[in-house]
Amino acid sequence: MRPLALIRMTTLILLTTSPTFAAQKIQEVNYYASFRGNETNVRAGPGQNYPVKFTYKIKGIPVRVISEYDNWNEVEDYEKQTGWVSQSLLTKKRTAMVQINTQFINMHAKPSEKSRVLFHLENFVIADLLGCKDQWCNIKIHGKKGWAKRDSFYGVEDSE
Repeated sequence: MRPLALIRMTTLILLTTSPTFAAQKIQEVNYYASFRGNETNVRAGPGQNYPVKFTYKIKGIPVRVISEYDNWNEVEDYEKQTGWVSQSLLTKKRTAMVQINTQFINMHAKPSEKSRVLFHLENFVIADLLGCKDQWCNIKIHGKKGWAKRDSFYGVEDSE
């Protein structure tokens, strides 16, 4: 084997097995996170050199993380729009956003339609997600805990 061909082959093997190369691959994932700050720029690609597609101006909006690349996450929002955000702008703190076609939903004291109604929640209200049981999710809004129907939220998996 010629020395130049051997050098090329060795370089190729080193590049494809090095941690730097592995960190540059896009990894598909599927989990929910939420925006950490009051303003989050969503970019066209994984880096600050990509243009901003849109900006969210509300803290805690739940998003589905669909891929990861280096220190960037590709996210999908409640309208199925996608873009890239820095990992530092996301938190794994779970939130859920009311997404309904009615005027409001009820937040109950217990996971039952017959329990006391604590709040009426309008569309796009964001709550801390504490967990789900059967068809109900335990949420917290303004320090008050309660239960609402699972199918009224974006940011909650059917399997939770």
